[in-house]
Amino acid sequence: MFYRWHLPPSRLAKMHPNTSPKCWKCQYIEGTLFHMWWSCKETQKYWQKIRHWLEEITMEQIEYKPESFLLGIFHKQISKKSKYITIHILTAARLAFAH
Repeated sequence: MFYRWHLPPSRLAKMHPNTSPKCWKCQYIEGTLFHMWWSCKETQKYWQKIRHWLEEITMEQIEYKPESFLLGIFHKQISKKSKYITIHILTAARLAFAH
C-alpha cells in the first residue's frame, strides 16, 4: 500500500542523481521508506500523538509497534469496539501523513 503512495528520498535520489537522499523531515539520515514512515524522530512525534489520542479515546493501552500503526496488525487483544475505532483512526492518520 505505501510503496504506491510515496517514493522516499532514497529512491528518488536513484532516479534523479541531483536529488538528496536525506530524509525530508529530519535532514539527518537517508530517507528510506521505513525511516520516513516510522523511525524518523519527527515521524515518531506524530505517531506518539496518535497513540496518546487513541489511548484517551479507547481507554486501552495501544502497542507502539510499526506493524500496529502502519499495517493495522495487533498482537495484544483489545475489545472489538476499540479495535474498530483504532483501525479507522489509524487509516485516517496514515492518509493524513501521506499528504
